[in-house]
Amino acid sequence: HPPTPPSLPAQVSKSVSAPIAPSPVPTPGLAKRMKKSKQPLQVTKDLGRWKPADDLLLINAVLQTNDLTSVHLGVKFSCRFNLREIQERWYALLYDPIISKLACQAMRQLHPEAIAAIQSKVLFSKAEEQLLNKVGSTSQPTLDTFQELLHKHPDVFYPSRTAKALQLHWQLMKQYYLLDDQT
Repeated sequence: HPPTPPSLPAQVSKSVSAPIAPSPVPTPGLAKRMKKSKQPLQVTKDLGRWKPADDLLLINAVLQTNDLTSVHLGVKFSCRFNLREIQERWYALLYDPIISKLACQAMRQLHPEAIAAIQSKVLFSKAEEQLLNKVGSTSQPTLDTFQELLHKHPDVFYPSRTAKALQLHWQLMKQYYLLDDQT
């Protein structure tokens, strides 16, 4: 392309009253510039949608399940994110130093009670559910039963799990016939 004189775009914009339609096939250089310019907009858009509580919930849930699809299906965030948005946020937290730094700073500022509430919502891992499976459906387990499970397997259960949380999850598993001795 020959270099364009600097005054030409101003003259063209004054003389043309109708907008010029974009060419159907953009040049490769233009396409690259367009993609680059859209990226910061995506980052700032995500900063507004992803709250620090969502990030903490996402991190804890992924560490528990190692499965972004399970996180998408099982975690209730502050707004409805699709699987692609969850994947993109996870990778941004891992590999984008700016987003990661900002997210970490924001999570550190969460109130301890808010952190405890988020940790209580963390999904159960398969290993945790396998241990709960062993408590028979016909038994009448007490809180002591689940407290004993916590003491026997501290390496398996998420650190903030309580006997009550285990009991509630076991009851849900029983309700949906997910225990080992149920059909």
